[in-house]
Amino acid sequence: MDLWRYVRKQKPAMLDGMRAQFEAAQPFPHLIVDDFFTPEFFARLQQDFPGPGLGYDRFCIEDGGQVGTNYANGEVASFPPAFKELDALMQDAGFQRLVTAMTGVEQPEYDATYFGGGIRESRSGTFLPPHLDFNHHPLTKHHRRLNLLFYLNEDWKEEWGGNLQVHRDPTVFRSNDSLVHSYLPARNRCLVFETSETSWHGFDRLRLPPGMTRRAFTVYYYTRHRPDEAKIQLHNTEYVEPPLPAHLRPGHVLTEEDVTLLHEYITRRDDRIRMLYRLRMELDAKLRNATVFAFRTLAHRVLSRAKRAILRTPRAP
Repeated sequence: MDLWRYVRKQKPAMLDGMRAQFEAAQPFPHLIVDDFFTPEFFARLQQDFPGPGLGYDRFCIEDGGQVGTNYANGEVASFPPAFKELDALMQDAGFQRLVTAMTGVEQPEYDATYFGGGIRESRSGTFLPPHLDFNHHPLTKHHRRLNLLFYLNEDWKEEWGGNLQVHRDPTVFRSNDSLVHSYLPARNRCLVFETSETSWHGFDRLRLPPGMTRRAFTVYYYTRHRPDEAKIQLHNTEYVEPPLPAHLRPGHVLTEEDVTLLHEYITRRDDRIRMLYRLRMELDAKLRNATVFAFRTLAHRVLSRAKRAILRTPRAP
């Protein structure tokens, strides 16, 4: 694959600078690369971005099973042509060497399932609270090491929100004290960061003009091993929901906007509770199956030993 047909060519000195920026970034390694794709390929990605129509809604299903307003498609077979080329680029050995040069992460593994990734489109009102990503692949159990976010928007304004926000641990630094950096989802911008036990991130609430959306493509890379892997516990995505706005205090008269916000917070809480119940049920089922298997195995061993003992017992004359 001709890498530079798709990606703006980077000189070795520029790559060395990128890696230095990545490794020095706080509170965890991350890097911004603007004008990442060539103008021609970026224009094709924008042109081929999926729009509402046949098959669109099936990628807008929320946790409760109902059709939502946000699009998340990791099904490569349904990708439009330019995005199938982007998928081919993500698994290309030359591109993966480029990722290593920018980050220092050796032998990054492409995920053909796009678990949690792919084409993304978010609408006004959406936000993503600070969270730690799941840190292993559910099938291979390999370590998730890098997030690459490609923003496919046109010129973006600060007041529209949707900025990728880099946080310190929000369980320690509550409210806005955890926020360290805020990056616009700007035109043809790539944001890459290390997935770790400190890589708290999210994006602030979108406040978009009518017909405007936030568009992106996300891909995650894995490795079979990682530094200090023995100290890392496998976990799913961990969210920290935002506190109530400061103006909601005794004596305040609720507005219609306040009531809408409170309903949203309650719904998000209920969704989290349902998710935890579901995970608990799955865990209970695994434990039951493991207990039954262990009991059957033990019973088989006991019976086998009893039979051998009977066979070895001398018979009376």
